[in-house]
Formats: sequence, C-alpha cells, structure tokens
Amino acid sequence: MNKNTASPQVSRTDMLFRALGWFSAMPVALIVILTFADVLGRYVFSSPVRGSSEMIEFAMALVIFAALPLITRERGHVTVSLIDGLLKGESSRKIKTVLIDGVSTVALGLLTWRLYLQGLDDLESDSATIVLSLTHAPLSFALAAFAALTTCTVLAIIWKTLTSNREIT
Repeated sequence: MNKNTASPQVSRTDMLFRALGWFSAMPVALIVILTFADVLGRYVFSSPVRGSSEMIEFAMALVIFAALPLITRERGHVTVSLIDGLLKGESSRKIKTVLIDGVSTVALGLLTWRLYLQGLDDLESDSATIVLSLTHAPLSFALAAFAALTTCTVLAIIWKTLTSNREIT
C-alpha cells in the first residue's frame, strides 16, 4: 500500500455529527414504520398499535433535537434578510452575524437550562405517558443534551466567524 495515497482525515467532530445524522434518522424510520403499522392495523384489522401516538411524539422530539446541531452547523435554518442591503462592508456583516449568533446562543442556553429543569421535575414527579407508561425524564434529559450540543455548535460558529479572514456571505 502506498503511503502517499492518504484518505482525507475525518475529525472527531465530523464523526460526532455523522453519528448524529444516523441517530436522527432512526426516529424518522420508527415514525414511518409505526404510522404504516398503525394505519394498517386500524383499517384492515380494526386493531391499531397500542400507544403509537405516544411513541411517535417521543420520536418526533428526538428527531427535532437530534437534527438541531446538524442544521445549525450547516447554517440551514430559515433566515430573513431585512437589513443585509443596509450593511456595507465585511466588518458590518461580521458584526451582524456574531450578534445574531450570540442571540441564538442565549436562546439555546435558556432552552437547555429549561429542558434540564424539566428533566429534574419529571424525575422527581416520576411523570410518564398514560398508555405505555414511558417516563418523561430520559427524554427531557436527552433533549437538554442535544440543545446543549447545539449551543456549543453556535459558540464554535461564532469563534470561527471571529477568527476567520474569509468573507461572510
């Protein structure tokens, strides 16, 4: 094997986000399969899947929060450019980007904190779903972890913006 034909290096961060991509796809597959089985059972066999709505609700929350760091990293959120035409020069665009990302960081930090507190409350009250008795605490803590990862992702984006010499588009 030739040592000169090195494959591109994949960083740990890239591996983490790749794993997140796979992880966020699993609840989507569960939602599709469960919905199909529930509809088939309901209309063909007159017997829907017990607790399917609860499982789908949990899966939807996991999809949204597991994909949040991925979308944030790629800057894939919907944006509205109301003041971009007023900003002249690279430095004003960089300031605007950092300010907006800073507001996002604060909002995500608050969301992380509230989800963590919700997890503690769910743990203390032992709250669970009605049909399947799925406990809420693990879901709340998982969502808090994904929100925290997203917060860290935005902080990394801010750092990259501040230290980069590239033009912001």
